[in-house]
Amino acid sequence: LQALKRKPDLFLCDNLDVKAVFQCGVLSLKFPEAPTVKASCGFFTELLPRCGEIAPVGQVVHENGKVLLQAVLEGIGGQASRSLMDHFAEILFALNKHCFSYLSVW
Repeated sequence: LQALKRKPDLFLCDNLDVKAVFQCGVLSLKFPEAPTVKASCGFFTELLPRCGEIAPVGQVVHENGKVLLQAVLEGIGGQASRSLMDHFAEILFALNKHCFSYLSVW
């Protein structure tokens, strides 16, 4: 999360597997530890606004965003602690704001 905030062009690096980072984030949303889930939610709320400006991020979100949406809805549906609902809501808000055309398809 901190790397994304301070140096978003890190995601332009040829050596970075953006899809693997994205999938790790999605898996982290399902962890039982609240701090891990909170950090993962923060990662996605920083990542999603960059869909339009960083092509590799946009492509990964386009191809794998449905999995993210599903994980968020599962968390809201009872898999995660109630104290984390605001963090999941932030992801939904970011999806709606920055990926609306994809969101309506997913």
